[in-house]
Amino acid sequence: RGGGLAARASVAASVTRAALGPLRRSLTARARGLCGRGRLHGTVSGHVDGTTGYITLDHPGKQNAITVEMYRGVPAAVRQASGGRVLVIRGSDQAFSAGSDISEFRRVRTGAAAATAYSLVESAASAALVSAPQPLLACIHGPCFGGGLNLALAADIRFAAEDATFCVPPARLGIGYPRDLMELLVRAVGSGHAKELLLTARVVDAREALRLGLVNFVLPKAELDAHVHGAPPNALSRVACVRAC
Repeated sequence: RGGGLAARASVAASVTRAALGPLRRSLTARARGLCGRGRLHGTVSGHVDGTTGYITLDHPGKQNAITVEMYRGVPAAVRQASGGRVLVIRGSDQAFSAGSDISEFRRVRTGAAAATAYSLVESAASAALVSAPQPLLACIHGPCFGGGLNLALAADIRFAAEDATFCVPPARLGIGYPRDLMELLVRAVGSGHAKELLLTARVVDAREALRLGLVNFVLPKAELDAHVHGAPPNALSRVACVRAC
């Protein structure tokens, strides 16, 4: 009789495991989906590796297009990376950033009040980078458009891979730029070039970007990371001193 009970218990346990298996797999998949949802919708993160703090734009499948929540996350990412002697802003995968995520404009930027609020968030993101006490380097590959270019222009030194492209697109989109963001562009390339880039919204390759002053260095893509991460600390310390003066 005891053996019969044990057998029945074993069968019941097997049936229970078989019944719960699909439910367990479903719950596990759902948990994984929830964990990856932030990355799916775009994140900006900061961390320190050695003496360098990294600020990374990550929006899979959208060339790191920047959502309003990503803009809001930039100041926190700067703080997370602030333990480094030098900061580097970069994009994940195959792009620096395709610019602001225009797919959400209807929801977050429709109407004068919403457009003004959006501009304030965008400006605050750039201001957090500009005001960082450490020297800030931009490591640029692939598209660097619109809002992504604004963040890159906040850097002290901009390194671009040969595949990098640049664009100031408001003329295509029928929107305006906040004054402070335009000042970053004017400071980099001068008033004449800034007006031409703004009004034509044309795409500029890396070599022309170097000539205009959008970037400081152009390198083969395979050498970009090593060159940026190997930048001489003493030279970067001098940049920090200039920022503090």
